[in-house]
Amino acid sequence: MSDKLIKVGISQGDINGISYELIIKTFEDVRIFEFCIPVLYGSSKALAYHRKAMELPFVSVNTIHHAGEAGINRLNIVNCGNEEIAVNFSKTNPESESMTMQAMQRALSDLKAGLIDVLVLAPSNIDETQILSEQLGHAPLKILVHNSFRVALASGKVPLSNVLSLLTVDLLVDKIKALHASLIHDFTITLPRIAVLSFNPGMGIKERKEGREETEIIIPAIKAANESRIICFGPYSGDEFFANCDYAKFDAILAVYHDQGVTPFRGISADEGVCYFAGLPFVATAPDHGASYDKAGRNESSEVSFRNAIYLAINVFKTRKLNKGIYANPLKKQYFEKGSDNEKLDLTKDEE
Repeated sequence: MSDKLIKVGISQGDINGISYELIIKTFEDVRIFEFCIPVLYGSSKALAYHRKAMELPFVSVNTIHHAGEAGINRLNIVNCGNEEIAVNFSKTNPESESMTMQAMQRALSDLKAGLIDVLVLAPSNIDETQILSEQLGHAPLKILVHNSFRVALASGKVPLSNVLSLLTVDLLVDKIKALHASLIHDFTITLPRIAVLSFNPGMGIKERKEGREETEIIIPAIKAANESRIICFGPYSGDEFFANCDYAKFDAILAVYHDQGVTPFRGISADEGVCYFAGLPFVATAPDHGASYDKAGRNESSEVSFRNAIYLAINVFKTRKLNKGIYANPLKKQYFEKGSDNEKLDLTKDEE
C-alpha cells in the first residue's frame, strides 16, 4: 500500500440513482488522483452505461479482481453482483438493492482486512447506519459536517412518535460523549463546545421554559456530561437557535431527533455537506443526500457533496494516524522521592 496515497474504497450505491453520475464527475478531474487511490465496488458496465446515457466525460478505468491490484491515476473497479442487470433510471428495485448490499459488504470486508484505508458510501435508499452497525458490531454516531458546522443526530430515521420511547438520559449522555471524543480525535478540537437542542418547540434556556422531556431527560443528560468535564450547553429551541445563527458559537450541535438536525443542516450547507459515521474503528463517510431518483439520468446532479465525503475521509484518516503516533509512546510519570531536604526526580520507575 502506498505510503503517501490513501486507498479510498467506494461502495457504488444504487445503480438506478445518481451515484454513478457523481462518481464519474468526481474522477473526471484527474487532480483527485494526487490524494488517493480509488477502488470502486460496483459495476464497470453500469458505469459505462451511465457515462454514455448522459454523455459524461471520459474517466480512466481499471477493472481489477481485488483491492490489492489497484493502480494509481485511475478509477479501479471491483465488479460486485450481477453484471447483466439492466439500469432503470429513477426506479429502485430488489435487484438494484441487492447489488447495493453486495457492493457494501465486499467493501466492508476489505476495509476490515486492511485492503482499503477508508470507505465512502455512494447514495442509495438503504440505511447505512444500520448496515454499518450490523457489519462492524458497533453503532456509529451520525455527524453531518460542512466546514466547521457539525450536527450530530441522537436518533435515526424513526417515526417521531417512537422517538420518546428511545430517548433516555443514558442514550443522550452516550451520544454527547461520542460526539466529544470524535471532535477531539477526528477533528483535532482541543476543548469542544457542544450545544444540545430541546425536544419541544419554544422550550430552552433562552425562552426560560421547560417541557417534561427537557426536565426529565435532556437537562439531566447535559448535567451528567458537564460532570464528566465535557463543555456542554442547552437545551436550545431549534427554531431560534438556527435562525439567530447561534450554531456558529459551537463546535457541534446534538439534535435529539433526525429531522430536527437534518432540515436546518441541509438548508445551511447548500448540498455540500457530508455524513460522517463517528465512533467506528474505521473511517466511513457518505454524501449528505439520498439517491435522488427524480434526477437520475438527467445530468443535473452536483458532485460536490460526494467529493467532500472523499476529502473528509482522507483528512480523518490522516488525523487518526497522527494521533496514534502521538499517543503511542507517552512520557512516563515523574516520581519524586520525598522525606528529606533533597527531593530527587526518579525517571526509572514504570507506571503501575
